[in-house]
Amino acid sequence: MFDKITKSLVIVAILVVLGIWLSTGIYTVDAEGGEAAVILRFGEYVNTVTDEGIHWHMPSPIERIEKIKMDEAKRIEFGFRTVRGGDTRTAAQYQGIDEQSLMLTGDENIVNVDAAIQYNIKNVEEYLFKVDDQTHTLEIALESSIRRVVANHTLDDVLTVSKSEIQNAIRDDLQGICDDYEMGVFITAVQLQDVEPPGEVDAAFKDVANAREDKNSYINEANGYRNEIVPKARGNAAQMLNEAEAYKEKRVAEAKGDVANFEQILERYQLGKEVTRKRMYLETLEEILPNVEKYIVDGDGNTIKFLPLEQNALTGREGQ
Repeated sequence: MFDKITKSLVIVAILVVLGIWLSTGIYTVDAEGGEAAVILRFGEYVNTVTDEGIHWHMPSPIERIEKIKMDEAKRIEFGFRTVRGGDTRTAAQYQGIDEQSLMLTGDENIVNVDAAIQYNIKNVEEYLFKVDDQTHTLEIALESSIRRVVANHTLDDVLTVSKSEIQNAIRDDLQGICDDYEMGVFITAVQLQDVEPPGEVDAAFKDVANAREDKNSYINEANGYRNEIVPKARGNAAQMLNEAEAYKEKRVAEAKGDVANFEQILERYQLGKEVTRKRMYLETLEEILPNVEKYIVDGDGNTIKFLPLEQNALTGREGQ
């Protein structure tokens, strides 16, 4: 009887232990949070579970799971390290790594480049098993991409006008490396945090930047002066053209009047040439010598007698 009870207790104990062991294989997956469970059987990849809810796998040591946040944004810093994160009250603190960030540009200038990338996992199997050390491998690939892209641009491009273009080029280059290595990651963003010349030549570069700003200021002033002067010059030119056109019309009208007058004189001259000639001669004298007593002589130099019409006319007026 005692042996039967002992056997029963052993069986119950075994069943309880077996149940506890089997219950350790229960796990949940938060699919809405971008979670995925990777099942490994004796260390070998078996499956990836992304369905929401409760699941079960063979308990350890037969199988084990690794949970991965597929949508979690991961970050790698280049050229600096975040010493302390900031919040609403205190600013974040960073530590520069000059030996990492110092590099050559395409026009053989030296520049310090600090950058950061964000990425997430797109293929769990590749991320876990294709590369041994994902973070370190990605850091090396990032440095290679940054140096290659910066070396293909001039210093002015890196410091000023082409930052967005350079960021996109680094992201595309880095994504190509990740795909070739089958790292299973997707590069979501590349940000150039700080790009500046080395401290030894920083003052000279500031002078260059100030000179560039002065140049732009002078160009803007010149454009403003041009915008002010050109309309005035155009207005003056239009006014001069209008005045010239009016003067032309006036001269043409006067010329036409002179022609008409000449034609009338010509008609009278043809009717009586000698009389018309003398009349025109006398009218011209009167016009060029006003208020002057005149004597008319003939061809022999003898004075021609004539009536003093003006004097008689004056006398007649006085008699009246």
